[in-house]
Amino acid sequence: MDLFHFDWKTVPFRLIAFVIAFTLHEWAHAFVAWKLGDNTAKSEGRLTLNPIPHIDPFGLILILFGPFGWARPVPINPLHFRGNKRLGIVYVSFAGPLINLILAVLFYLVYFVVVNSGVLVDMHEKVAYAIDLTLRFSVLINTALFIFNLLPIPPLDGYKILRFLSPRSWDGKFYNYEVYGPWILLLLIFIPGVSSIVFGIPHGIALEVVQRIGNSILSVFI
Repeated sequence: MDLFHFDWKTVPFRLIAFVIAFTLHEWAHAFVAWKLGDNTAKSEGRLTLNPIPHIDPFGLILILFGPFGWARPVPINPLHFRGNKRLGIVYVSFAGPLINLILAVLFYLVYFVVVNSGVLVDMHEKVAYAIDLTLRFSVLINTALFIFNLLPIPPLDGYKILRFLSPRSWDGKFYNYEVYGPWILLLLIFIPGVSSIVFGIPHGIALEVVQRIGNSILSVFI
């Protein structure tokens, strides 16, 4: 199974996995911001597990044709954060990728249990196929979002983490760098070979980590 290989037959399962992944991702941002004292996202209806408020129509359409898409960014106001405002931004930024890593492990565990319990054998072939692909794409996509969003490129979460963990004296350099962020992302996504090096290799490593974490958890019960 390859995220970069387009297949119309997999669209429904990719879509389900993406919607779950980005809904929890954006909810995590909103939840941590709210816990830190900022009600901006909550007041705009973003502190919810309902995917509709999180959907960006164009970002969702792109998901149908490739491995990338996006949701509506969660609005935050760091001035409302209690304590260190810069660390607050770091916490909020990291919450999204972290929840995707947790989801990847959880879906791996569910997939392992479902496949090894034999429940799919007794189901209709198409139903079993749908469950199998949805679970597999859920692991793949959540792991991908974890890695992708941690890239230190504006406006991704990884960039915000790097910027606000860095000295304030570097803010000017980061500000100038932000202009080129979207163009750098386009190059990474669409130039053949570049995405596989910058994103594909780390994604493969992350999948192995998810599998090891999942197997370690399973070893406690099996």
